[in-house]
Amino acid sequence: MKTLSDDFEAHLKSGVTTLATCWILRRTDGCALGFTDHDKTLELQGISCEPASGLTGSEIRQSDGFASDDQDISGILTSDRISEADLMSGRYDAAVIETWRVNWQVPEQAIMLRTGYLGEIKRDSQSFQAEIRSLSVELEQERGRIYQYGCDASLGDARCGIDLSLAGLGFEGTVASRLSPTEITVVLSSRPASGQLTMGCLEMLSGEANAMRFDILSHHIDGTQERLELWLPIHVGVAVGDAVCVTVGCDKTFATCRNQFGNQLNFRGFPHIPGNDFILSYPEQGLTRDGSAIVVEQ
Repeated sequence: MKTLSDDFEAHLKSGVTTLATCWILRRTDGCALGFTDHDKTLELQGISCEPASGLTGSEIRQSDGFASDDQDISGILTSDRISEADLMSGRYDAAVIETWRVNWQVPEQAIMLRTGYLGEIKRDSQSFQAEIRSLSVELEQERGRIYQYGCDASLGDARCGIDLSLAGLGFEGTVASRLSPTEITVVLSSRPASGQLTMGCLEMLSGEANAMRFDILSHHIDGTQERLELWLPIHVGVAVGDAVCVTVGCDKTFATCRNQFGNQLNFRGFPHIPGNDFILSYPEQGLTRDGSAIVVEQ
């Protein structure tokens, strides 16, 4: 149940209202943007909701079940606040978006109608359309462990336990050149072994792409530089001299966890699960089948 202030409730009951819709978009990097379908800027929650690059929203549906009630918003790519490069580069992925109903004459009289996540984004040369997914979409996600040979933790997270700031695991440097949207070369303060950064992460520390992270597909030594191929293209500007930080990768196998990181006690996979060859096997003379553990050295 939503609670209205006495003044806002009186305004709604007056029969003549001055209402506008505002959207507050909160990105995962901490940036907050405000938009409105009104014709002037409104201050809401300490954020300026601007109309010049405002959004147009579809109807809002709210059902009493667990199905995700989605809404669409659309806008024009004419503002420097929402750029095509930012949309393509994932800066808005998993952003939280709040929908507010506001008395534009007294912006303090406002109520939040719903909170959701920014979903699929469609775009053309001049405009975009984005889906707002309700919080109930979380109930549609798979939860729990996966029984598989490989580790299901991310290198450096709490479940893994590896400190990537340790020497030999993280390297700082600068961009030397950009060969293509998915390939760059970097000069690092210390040299990793060839291939050590494969499956690792590249984080931009300055420039137009500051704070963006990219997964590394492959790593090769190219003279005095490190040549990195990324899984996804970089859609924003990356200039020579931009600061970067790269971390080593992990192929999720038990052998790598044990031999390279000495972290086998935290391995989050099941390397000794019997495979199809064992399931389809048949009794053979001389083989012992006493129910003891079958362990294959990785």
